[in-house]
Amino acid sequence: MTVESARKALAEAIAAAPATLNNHVLRGSSLNDAVITRFDLVRDMANDVIRDVLHAAENMVRKQFLAYDPSYQTSSSQVLFESLDAIPEFAVVDSAIRAGDVPEDRGGGNVVAMAHSTGVGANRLTAYRLKGSGIATKRAQGILLAPRDGIYRPVRGDILYYEPRFDALTVSGLVFFNAVTLVQTKLHAPDKARALARDTLKAVTAKIHIAGYADLEKAVMDDPTMRAKMAYVARRLQDDPGYAENLTTKKLVAFVKKHPEYGIATLRVDGHEALQFNSSPQRRHKIPRLLADDYLHSRLTGLSYEAGSKQDAAS
Repeated sequence: MTVESARKALAEAIAAAPATLNNHVLRGSSLNDAVITRFDLVRDMANDVIRDVLHAAENMVRKQFLAYDPSYQTSSSQVLFESLDAIPEFAVVDSAIRAGDVPEDRGGGNVVAMAHSTGVGANRLTAYRLKGSGIATKRAQGILLAPRDGIYRPVRGDILYYEPRFDALTVSGLVFFNAVTLVQTKLHAPDKARALARDTLKAVTAKIHIAGYADLEKAVMDDPTMRAKMAYVARRLQDDPGYAENLTTKKLVAFVKKHPEYGIATLRVDGHEALQFNSSPQRRHKIPRLLADDYLHSRLTGLSYEAGSKQDAAS
C-alpha cells in the first residue's frame, strides 16, 4: 500500500458524503476479549457524530502520510497508516463491527472502546475512541440526577461519555492514526510485544558478538521505545533482505571504532572482538540504534547526528 493509495482511500470515503451511522461499544478487560454491542442515537446527535467523523477524516487527509513505523516520533502534521492485516487483533474487531450482526448494548461491564461507522461498502468509515478520560465511568458515590419535564430522575448504572475526537479511523482495510504508542499499548498485548522484541533481537544479532547480551535482551523487552526499535529493524529486514549484510560483528565494530562520538564501546571476548552493551539509562539505547542505522550526516554542515526516525529523502 502506497502513500498515494492510502490517501485516495480516505479521500474517497469523505467524498461519498455518508448519511448513515452505526454505533458500537466494546466491553471487557481489553480490546482482544471485548464483547461488541451496538446502540442507536437520536437523529440530531447522530447527525453531529457523522459530521465529527468526517471532520476527523478531513483533518487527517490534509496531513503528511507515513507508512507505520514503530520507531517514528510523529508530529501533529503527520498521520500514520497501516494495513489492518498487520494488526490482527484489531482486524477481528473491525470486521465484526462492519458485519453488524451484534446484540444491542444493555450496559454493564468495563468499556474499552467506542466506534462510530458512517457510509457503506468500500467507503464505510469507522472511527474509534480507544483511550482518554473515561469513555465510561460508574458513579460509585452520590446520585446523578437528570432533569426531564421538571422532574429530576436518578441515572443508574454506567455513564457513557461521547467526545468528538478519535484515536483511529479505518476504511478499505487500512487503519489511520496519529500516535505510534496506540499500536503498542492498545492494539497489541504487552506480552506479545515483548516476545516479538526478544525474537527480533535474537534474529538480527545472529552474526554479532555482544558482551552483556542477556542484559540487552532484558532491556529491549522491558522498554517500549527499544521494543519499537526492534520492530523497525524487523520491518527493515522484511522490506530489504540485503540490509542483513550490514549486521555483522566485523562491519559494526569497524563502524563504532570509526565513530567514537556515538558512544559504543568494544572489547575482546574469548579472542573475538565484540560490541559492549552499557545498561546505564543514558547509553542502553545505543546498540538498538546502531542495529537500526539511526544516524544521519548533514551534507550542509558536515555534522553527524543520531536520529529518532528517518524518512527516505527520495519518497
